[in-house]
Amino acid sequence: MALVDEFNKQKCTLCGECFHQCPVMNLPLEIAKDEIARLIDGRPTKYVLKKCESCMACNLICPEACNPTQLILKTWQQAYQEQGLPSTASYFMPHSKTNFRTYVIDRMPEDEKALIEKWADTYPCEEIFYPGCNWITVPYLSRTSLLDGMNIRGSLDVCCGEMYFRMGHFDELKQVAQKLTKHYRQMGIKRMYIACTAGLNMFTNVLPRFGAEFDFEVKHIMPMFLERIESGEIKIKNKLNMTVTIQESCHAKCIGEAYLDIPRKILEHIGVNVVEEKYSRDKALCCGIGGGFSHESGYNPLRLTQSTVKAMLLARQSGAEAIVTYCAGCLQTLAIGGVGLPFLQMPMYHLIELIQLAIGEQPQRLYKKRARQMFTGILRHQVPAMLSSKRFYSEEIK
Repeated sequence: MALVDEFNKQKCTLCGECFHQCPVMNLPLEIAKDEIARLIDGRPTKYVLKKCESCMACNLICPEACNPTQLILKTWQQAYQEQGLPSTASYFMPHSKTNFRTYVIDRMPEDEKALIEKWADTYPCEEIFYPGCNWITVPYLSRTSLLDGMNIRGSLDVCCGEMYFRMGHFDELKQVAQKLTKHYRQMGIKRMYIACTAGLNMFTNVLPRFGAEFDFEVKHIMPMFLERIESGEIKIKNKLNMTVTIQESCHAKCIGEAYLDIPRKILEHIGVNVVEEKYSRDKALCCGIGGGFSHESGYNPLRLTQSTVKAMLLARQSGAEAIVTYCAGCLQTLAIGGVGLPFLQMPMYHLIELIQLAIGEQPQRLYKKRARQMFTGILRHQVPAMLSSKRFYSEEIK
């Protein structure tokens, strides 16, 4: 059974382990048992529906592989259809005209805007590098010989819909699946390389379950980097002699243990020692964006901050000197947390930036500047929205 399949009520024994071992909630076992029973019966929960960050760890924790995440998402979906979302959600929806990504893109230097404009080209081609929405807000990461020869193609308009999935907005996800099927058929692509683990899971596991029909191969760039490092094609000139901890992508849990090993193997090759956090790998905490996914939260800034602080504290407790992530979204979320709470801030790197240092390249390291811009946008848009009683529904995705 895949981790994105429906909840299996028949197999559930109400053992409560899903929410007892959850890295976010850690509920006492008897309370956890009561919470899963409430969910199944359609009764309000005391904790889960408010606190869940849809990180999908419970799907792996469940001894019967019942996929409790899907039960939560379906419940959120019903609540959204009946009640809409708080106004704060509008600024974070991928297809909103103005959102946290467009705010930053509008304020980028002209050279980065030019990159994004070039990537939006939809001319037919057989092989592309799909940057993903989060990468598009940090296009400077593409300025490396590691991506030489890559045909980068993508825009915010062809978002994979990951945020809809983790909020339980399945009608919107079906619209995304239909849109992307048409888009990539017209482009005629045969192979997609991708930088975003969330995108990898969405294209290969999630979107096909919501009607997408993709006839192309999807590969993440991390295995390619590892293979080229091990073969000597990527030549390591400088061993970095660092100790880091890894901020895991929530979607990596769905792809498997072998995938979780890849960034660790790359870091070992370039002289970086990894200190595992208390919650790591398939039980890793979300970077903080998950604090916005619940129906009740609707991207409330206070909930986002609370979730991000948990991740930042966990990283500091590891004793590492820096945080490494292979997700541009995790990099940005933690960096925004560092802007608001500088006393918790740690140095942060995208995995590509450390490989650059190891091969003798100097990465641009603009994450702090980009985080300050995002932080400003959130303050300008979210504070007024918090005072509004209006409810929000997404517009049709075409």
